[in-house]
Amino acid sequence: MGIAKGTGFIIGIISTITAVSFSLAILFWYLYDIIWQFIILGLVVIAYVFLIWTFRDPIRKIETDKNNILAPADGRIVKYEDRETGMYCVIRMSPFDVHMTRSPIEGEIKSINFKKGSHWPAYFLNYTKNNQRNTIEIVNKKDKVTAIVTQVSGIFARRTVAYAKEGNYVKQGDVIGTIRFGSITSVEILGDKKYKLNHKLSDIVRAGHSVLAEHDLESD
Repeated sequence: MGIAKGTGFIIGIISTITAVSFSLAILFWYLYDIIWQFIILGLVVIAYVFLIWTFRDPIRKIETDKNNILAPADGRIVKYEDRETGMYCVIRMSPFDVHMTRSPIEGEIKSINFKKGSHWPAYFLNYTKNNQRNTIEIVNKKDKVTAIVTQVSGIFARRTVAYAKEGNYVKQGDVIGTIRFGSITSVEILGDKKYKLNHKLSDIVRAGHSVLAEHDLESD
């Protein structure tokens, strides 16, 4: 299991704090025979384990299919809309989900737009419309499909990060970014193809692993 790119320095700081806390705990216990410092040490260790778990980037076996739309994020489906231009889906992450963002389709990164904003809790979807976000547009000219993946920050997720760059070509399921400490990720699919949701509202999906939607052949 790997660690999210760009979080090594955070892990390093917490590792240093943990090592220092452990050393001081032993020293104070030896000199003064008190144990309260072990409580502090325990809290530091819990924070360290939580960060490692939060920043994890597990290896996943990706099964690609141009007729499928893969989930761009781990979490629970909280909104879905069929639109004339395609489909729209919102996935809400918990602090315990993997926070990596993956490409739902194969294609070229056409644009990445960062927008500053507020940090409303992810549970209030109407308010999160004004939250900080990264919008990543992926275009597959061959299959005539476009995926617009939007990483939205929340009350704890203070930063949305795009790893991919404009002009990069990504495969279906490739990691394209992360949201530190989770929030919500939306995906809008545009094109001539019609898709049907492979899940129902409140279902839990996994980025790059779950087939979010399938090409509706009956609509052709």
